[in-house]
Amino acid sequence: MKKWIIFSIIMIAIIILWQFISIYQTAMSPVKDQMEKGVAVAQKGAELQTVEDVAAYNGTDSFVIVHGMDSKKEELVVWVKESKEIVRTMKKKDGIPREDVLNYLQTDREPKEIISISLAMEKNTPLWEIKYKDINDQYNLYFIKFENGEYFQRIIF
Repeated sequence: MKKWIIFSIIMIAIIILWQFISIYQTAMSPVKDQMEKGVAVAQKGAELQTVEDVAAYNGTDSFVIVHGMDSKKEELVVWVKESKEIVRTMKKKDGIPREDVLNYLQTDREPKEIISISLAMEKNTPLWEIKYKDINDQYNLYFIKFENGEYFQRIIF
């Protein structure tokens, strides 16, 4: 009797775990598909030879942002819109490096905790998006221009 109860509990746990995995994969499938299509568009349109990183940005519009290298060994960043068109292609060296982004934020803000730094695009302007919490524990989105680090927008909530 005791073995039967233990066996039943183990089987129920396995079924629950299987369902969680299934639901997660179903939920992530559209995101994965969008990113794969964005990479394909970037490879074809910007002639990327290698892909180093892929990220999604969902703001006013949705973008897949692809980092890669072309045949001339130049590092490129390609912004692909949800409609599968390349909106912008830039050489990585023409923008400020990710490592320097914090310097632009810390010149006029005092972040308590940096959550993430990622590329974005709003109003056809390539941007860095910095998500952070300020000293009042408010969640902030701070946008600076990719090309020169100039302030673009700040959202607090």
